[in-house]
Amino acid sequence: MIVAVYSLLVLSTAIALNQTDALSYRSYFAKLGPLYLAILPIAGFSLAVGVIAHRTDDWSERGRMTHEYLSSETVGRVVAGLLAMVSFIIFMGSFTSWKNLMPAIQDGFQYDRAQAAIDRVLHLGADPGPALVRLLPFPQLLAAVEWNYSVLWSLFGFLPPFFVATHKAADGIRLRYLVTLAATWIVVGSLLACAFLSAGPAFYGSVTGDVTRFAEIPAFLAQGSSSSSSAVAFQAYLWNHHAAGTSALGSGISAFPSMHVALAMVNALFLREFSRTAGHAGFAYVIFILFSSVYLGWHYAIDGYVSIIAVLVLYALTRRFVRGREPLLRAEPLAMRTITSPPRG
Repeated sequence: MIVAVYSLLVLSTAIALNQTDALSYRSYFAKLGPLYLAILPIAGFSLAVGVIAHRTDDWSERGRMTHEYLSSETVGRVVAGLLAMVSFIIFMGSFTSWKNLMPAIQDGFQYDRAQAAIDRVLHLGADPGPALVRLLPFPQLLAAVEWNYSVLWSLFGFLPPFFVATHKAADGIRLRYLVTLAATWIVVGSLLACAFLSAGPAFYGSVTGDVTRFAEIPAFLAQGSSSSSSAVAFQAYLWNHHAAGTSALGSGISAFPSMHVALAMVNALFLREFSRTAGHAGFAYVIFILFSSVYLGWHYAIDGYVSIIAVLVLYALTRRFVRGREPLLRAEPLAMRTITSPPRG
């Protein structure tokens, strides 16, 4: 229902604005469809088969364990999970479509000067992005941060929904996690982003005319322009699509608030429910993503601060209104008990 209402709003807005070129559903089905509906299910089944084969050399025992693993409960959960992932692909297509529409809705990026000014006040008269670049002008650090921000974060952002939707270990958080995730994309990435639309330090000169204030950042990022995870190359990709009025995977420009920080925060909060150590690692990653978003010129620091606060509020609301609908968290999933049970005989 959430996906249907959100997508209907996006489609209606695109039609009303005569901006149907902004719709991005095809690119998401082309990219995420094979990942969620083929690659990850096959990888999960192959892993289970490998575990079973490792547990015993007895073929009859292997057959019994495989039969138990492929129970109606497991198959039903996976099928339901895959249907959920189809809706998630539609949801992401709607999100990017809305992101492409926001400049038309708001008649451009109106809030960069205000957000940069707030950032400077909060950080004692300094712009955090240029200050970090001057403090840490290291090409090796730049390469590591770029790879993490574009590659590793994508794994942390898009793999957990598949695991939560399909695995028994996530029974105790499934509904709440998916609702929190959807609410984060909608409230943080769509409503707040549209209401206070800004482009971010990387595009500050292009949207305000002041090309000097954040000039140190693109000059520094140009050192990594040949990298496959280059921030400056992806920023050029986004601006070219924005200028041409076209849509593509990940297109659309919006700085405030930061979805990179928001999704890292969602995952950290739920990791804490499984393990305090995992939660600490998750929160450390939130801080690193916040640093990276400013260091690479994608965001003002306040973009991350607001994202953290907003996610905390959404997480608290879903705990209050959704948690009672879920079963108790189970520490040991049935499928894993089946696979790791000692061989008979």
